[in-house]
Parts: sequence; C-alpha cells; structure tokens
Amino acid sequence: MCTVSWCHSPHGLDLLFSRDESLERPMAEPPVVDRYEGLSTVMPIDPLGGGTWIAANDRGMAVMILNDYRYASRVSPGDAQSRGLLVRRLSQMSNAAQVRKYLFRETLKYFPPFLLLAFDRERASPTHWAWNGETLRESTLRGGSCISTSSWLPRLVPGVRRLVIRRALGRCQPDQAFSKLLSLHRNIDPCLPPRLAVAMRREGRETVSLTHLRVGKSEVIMRYWPGHPSESYSNDPFLASIGLNRMPVERG
Repeated sequence: MCTVSWCHSPHGLDLLFSRDESLERPMAEPPVVDRYEGLSTVMPIDPLGGGTWIAANDRGMAVMILNDYRYASRVSPGDAQSRGLLVRRLSQMSNAAQVRKYLFRETLKYFPPFLLLAFDRERASPTHWAWNGETLRESTLRGGSCISTSSWLPRLVPGVRRLVIRRALGRCQPDQAFSKLLSLHRNIDPCLPPRLAVAMRREGRETVSLTHLRVGKSEVIMRYWPGHPSESYSNDPFLASIGLNRMPVERG
C-alpha cells in the first residue's frame, strides 16, 4: 500500500512517496548517499531487506517500486526475492533504457507482483512496468500524475486516490501543484476517510513515512519524514543530496 505522485515545475521534477506498511515492520533508516563505480545514489534503507522503495542517482534517473496487490504472489516466502533490492540494483542504471534492458533480462519469477516507475532527465513522463508474477508489461504514463496500491480493496482504493489527486491538480495553477500534492500526502485537508486517504490509517497498518524527491537542474535532493505524515510535517526532515553529473547520458 503506497502512493506516488509527481509534478514538474521550474525547479525540476518533484516526487512524493507515501509508504504504507504494517506497524510491526521496523522503521526504515533515513536517506543515505551510496557510491558505486563512480555513480552516486541517494535512498532511504529498509533494514529488514536491505533495499529501498525509492532511489535517485547523479545522472538524474529516479526509480521507485510499489507492491501490486491485485495479483497473488506465486512465490513461496522462502524463495521470494526482495523487491527493495531490485530497486537498489536499478538505481545504478543511467536511464530508463538501461532499466528496461535489465528488467527484460532478469529472471523475475522470484519477485512478488510489483509496479515500477523510472524517470530520467531526458523525458517528462515516467516509464512504467507492471509485473503480475508471470508477465512484465511496459507503458509510458503520459498525462498521469500518480500511482497508488492498496492491500485492502486493491482495485478500488487506488482508483479513488488517483481521482482525488487528479481533481486537486486540475483545480490549481501549475505553480501550486507541488503544495497541493504535499497537502494531500500529509492529509492536512482530509477529504477521504482514513482507510482511503493518501496518508492512510487502518488496523495494524498506516502510512509510516513520506519522502520528497526533487531532481533539479544541478542536484538531487531527498527529504524524508518518518512517522504518519499528518503528525510529522512540523518536524525537520532528514535531508540528503547529490550533485548531478553533467557527463553525456549513455543510452542503453
């Protein structure tokens, strides 16, 4: 259960990721800068699996993953591979074309179903992959502004959240889009009951963190608020940043 939304402004690309989890899962670690073979990445870390749900690198490429509850997992718990580790590996790619090549080469049968997004600095729209446990499908989300998943009513709840976000963006000026999205992710002006809200709450589960990623003209900045966004927004976020590498982007 998670929601990702995004918008473009003169500052660059802004992404917001509300991470929904069981309250029994340990709290994630705040964003860190990782360096691998000359490439820098920034990401929060899930201590349970060692992976992440959102990452960006100094080539301006951002990648994030959501569990897809519309399909039952075909993998036994003992054989399942961490989707978070997949994101960590993909964060070492320079662009969406390289992500594509890796995904269609990789044996995905050990991963439970997921939705994956990749943004690169050469394209305004993200590339989207959906893995249902058998088939990997790719599409470009033109005109979209959000993706959401839910383990409760998995075909209804995400659609309600998408509708609310798109209506909110349609009623504001472009320079107000980010602040409107931030309010929805924090549930400051609640327009949905807690089970349906972007900042959700229900028995045993809730939104446990909010991540803001900005891919600007010269740097990537990640802000991270642990805790339910309706309560953590007055706290100072954890902050990590990396400069953008201006070397030509190698195509995949």
